[in-house]
Formats: sequence, structure tokens, C-alpha cells
Amino acid sequence: MYKRRSLKTNFLFALSGNMIYMACQYLILMLFTKSFTQDAVGSYLFAIAFVSPIVISADMQLRSFYVTEKADGPGFYQYQSFRIISNALAFLVVVIAAYLLQPALFITILLVGAVKIIENQVDMYYASVQRVERMDYISYSKIVRGIATLVMVFIGIKAGLPVNTILLLWLALWIVFLFFDARLSLKISNIGRRDAKFFELKPFVSIFKVCVSVLILLVVFQYYSNFPNYIVKAKLGLAPLAIFGSIIYFRSIGAQVINPMGAVIAPRLSDYWRTERYPDFINLLVRTTFLALGLGLAGILLVLPLGRQILQLVYTKEYADYNMLLVLVMAYCLPTYLYVFIGTALTCLRVHWIKLPIHIIAFMLLAGLTYWQYAEMTLYKMVVNMIIAESLTFILYTLSFIILYNKIRYNGFSPKGIFKNIS
Repeated sequence: MYKRRSLKTNFLFALSGNMIYMACQYLILMLFTKSFTQDAVGSYLFAIAFVSPIVISADMQLRSFYVTEKADGPGFYQYQSFRIISNALAFLVVVIAAYLLQPALFITILLVGAVKIIENQVDMYYASVQRVERMDYISYSKIVRGIATLVMVFIGIKAGLPVNTILLLWLALWIVFLFFDARLSLKISNIGRRDAKFFELKPFVSIFKVCVSVLILLVVFQYYSNFPNYIVKAKLGLAPLAIFGSIIYFRSIGAQVINPMGAVIAPRLSDYWRTERYPDFINLLVRTTFLALGLGLAGILLVLPLGRQILQLVYTKEYADYNMLLVLVMAYCLPTYLYVFIGTALTCLRVHWIKLPIHIIAFMLLAGLTYWQYAEMTLYKMVVNMIIAESLTFILYTLSFIILYNKIRYNGFSPKGIFKNIS
């Protein structure tokens, strides 16, 4: 039996693992931008944008639901079987959609989709150790996988291999890591061998009922997030998409701090809510949200004077001319970071359904602004529209949490209910 770690230790492990993993992914993108044409980089980034809404929607946040699942609810193997089936269906959709809609990029999309599917499956094994608050294993796994992938890509580029061949090697490597993660994570989490059928209707129905609203939400959210990439490609082409997508990738830097923190506090927030420790619930939520605010502001202040130098260092001289675009991207990240923990709290309250209408409204606003300006669309106008839509999302998340928290706890709409617990 492995000992649980403290909240602080888990966060530090999650932060270090995600930061190193993110750095490896970023270095891979840097290698691509420095070694291949902008059209090739644009094709790779478009493939990610094409498959992400399909594959990430199939994820349905099962990891979060399993981590916060009640002791008498569906077990790990029921969740794992559900994930395998959803991944298979997602990959089938990727194949059909790529063949019909993007035949010129079919192979690239297929390979990127397969890599993302493997990542989805690994994530379910991560859930088993996250449930027992052993984020250290996840950290070690992501560090090893990230560094190994970076080394493989570097060797592939030095050997003169094209992008698709490198993606094929990437896929093979991650399949190997999948088998290792499966064995080690189940040992750490003390989950025994499967003692039930692969498919059991009752737990499947139970999981689907919880996840169906999230499935719809993720479809909307992912197309909302990737909508700017589709517009840039359609209006401006693959080369501008390479610039746009590479600079937008900077949002992942802060996300590698925010997302692991959300993963770390989810079990604790859930426990506080179940045991009616409401002051602790609110205090933890407020502290982490203010940390997100500080991180977002720090990103803006950093790139204001140094944006040009950063872009020239990590990419090429052509990218350095878009330093103000980088500033706008960091401003776009601020409201995004702010509502991440509020979203985690809504999941703990089991009112995650409210996220769907919020993101539909934000998507409609973004689409409306974009099509209104489509004839004169530029990369800068696209990011400004994204900032407006994300700011509205943060406002709606905050108002929804205040209202629903009070309604569930007090069976009413006391406007002071949530604030009196903040200390």
C-alpha cells in the first residue's frame, strides 16, 4: 500500500511534471518551426485543431469523475471500459471526417488523432493514482514520456525524416509507454485484476448519465477553442496559421500550472463539499483563483517588454514581428485561467451542466464577432474577439457558481451566503 502525499507535495509534483512535459512539447514545436516550412508546421497545427474536438470530447472528463466518484459508484474498470469504447468511436469519427473533409491532410490528421487517443487512454490510468493522491507517479511518467518524445523527434529531424514519419515514430513510442503506465499505475493505486465483464450495462448507463452533459459541453468547448484556427486557415492559409497557432501555444505555459493545480484540488474540494466543510471549500477556491489572477498578470507583464526577444529566441525572426500578438494572447489567457477553478468547483457540486449554456453563449459571441469582421479579418482582430468571448465566459462562470452554491447549500438565493465564508 502506497502512502498518500500532502496537498502541497502533490501540487509540487504535478506542477514540476506538467512544466517539464509542457517544455518538451514546446521544444518539439520549436524544432518543427525551425526545421520545416511554415506550410508543414501549419498542417501539423491544423491536424491538432481538427482532431482535438473529437478526441477530447470522447475524454468526457472521465478522470475527474472517477477521482470524485463515491465509494459505492462505478469502479475503475467500468470507467476504463467506457474510455476504451469512447476512444474507439472517436478514432472512427476522425478517420471518416478526415477522409471526407481534409483528404490532402488525411495521413497527418490520422497520425495526430492516434497519438491523442493513446494520450486519452494513459489519462485514465493516471486517474487511478490521482484518486489516491499520488500525483508524484503522474509527474514522473509525464517527464519520462516528454523527454523521450523530444529526443526521438530531435533524432528524426537530424535524420532528415518528414513530419508524418516522425509522427508515426511518436505514436509507436507512446504505445510502449501506455503498457508501462497501465502496469505501474494499477500497482500503486492497489487496484487488483479485472474481476468483472468488459461491458456491464448498469455502470455504463450510470457513467453516461453523469458524462452526457460533459460530452456535449466538450464538443461545444473544443470547437469554440479551435474555431479561430479554422477561420485563420480558411481566410489566411496554412502559413499564417503556423504563426497564429505557434503564438497561441503560449497559453499552454500557464495552463501547465493551472491544470495540475485543478487536478490536485479536485479531490480535496470534493471532500470538503461532501463533508459540509463549506468554509474550507470556499477558502481553497478563492486562494487558487487569486493565484490564477497573479499568474495571468505576470504573463502579460513579462511579454510587454520582452515579447519580440522571446519570439525570436523560441521560433524565428519572422515570428518576432508579431510581438503585440503575443501580448494579446497573454491577455486572452487571463480570464481563461480565472474560471478554471470555478469550473472545478461546479463539477464538485455536480452542476457541471451549467457550463454548456455558458460556452454556447460565448461561442455564439465569438462566431458573431468573427463573421461580422470576416472580410477584413487579421490575426490581431481574431485574438481580440477571443478576449471578449473569454471575458464573458469568466463572468458567467462566476455568477453561476454564486447562484448555484447558495441554492444548493441554503435552498435559496442568499446573496451573502458565499461571501461570509471567505476569510
